[in-house]
Amino acid sequence: MLALGLLAVTGKNLYSATQVAEFDEISVKRINVLEEDGQLRMVMANSERSPQAIKEGKVYMNVGKRPGLIFYNDEGTENGGLMFRGKKEDGKVNHGLHMSFDRYNQDQTMALQHIESEDYMITGMTILDRPDSDMFSLAPLEEAAQRGDEQAKQQLAELNADGKLYGVQRAFYGTLNGDAQLRLNDAEGNIRIRMVVDKLGVARLEFLNTKGEVVQRLPDDKQGK
Repeated sequence: MLALGLLAVTGKNLYSATQVAEFDEISVKRINVLEEDGQLRMVMANSERSPQAIKEGKVYMNVGKRPGLIFYNDEGTENGGLMFRGKKEDGKVNHGLHMSFDRYNQDQTMALQHIESEDYMITGMTILDRPDSDMFSLAPLEEAAQRGDEQAKQQLAELNADGKLYGVQRAFYGTLNGDAQLRLNDAEGNIRIRMVVDKLGVARLEFLNTKGEVVQRLPDDKQGK
């Protein structure tokens, strides 16, 4: 009887562990989605309970409050997410939504965003090149630099001598302060092609050199003169 009783209890617990629960409504401050071995795959959280920067299951850097969703790869390292904030304070809007997808052990290479403030509004998709280095290895240096460590600041400056330590923007498609734009940049981050339809409906296509100077514009400014 004892053996049968234990079997019945064990069977009930196993069944309960895989049972699907249904709710009409649920209120939570944080939800962790885990793999079978307990590895983190996604976090949905409010501001206070939002996760810090995590690599292979370990916290590497305090990145502040970021309400939304954070995604993790097969190794338990952050690789993208969705964040959102927004309010009006003293009559001024400070609002933003941002969804990003990261390179392996690096920062975002694609971002969809809408950001607006008192005199600035951008909505669109941004594509970036990121180096193949491990961004998490910079965390100790960056934290030291934030504390005012001059040697750490100098080391970061040397690592960023070519301006590519944190990546460069390669393309943008969207609107900026009312102008619809398509911008294509070279590997150094310089804008080389810019297509614009401004807020007044005027369209133009521009080709630029590495100094940011327009070398050709369509329609030609001289046309008809």
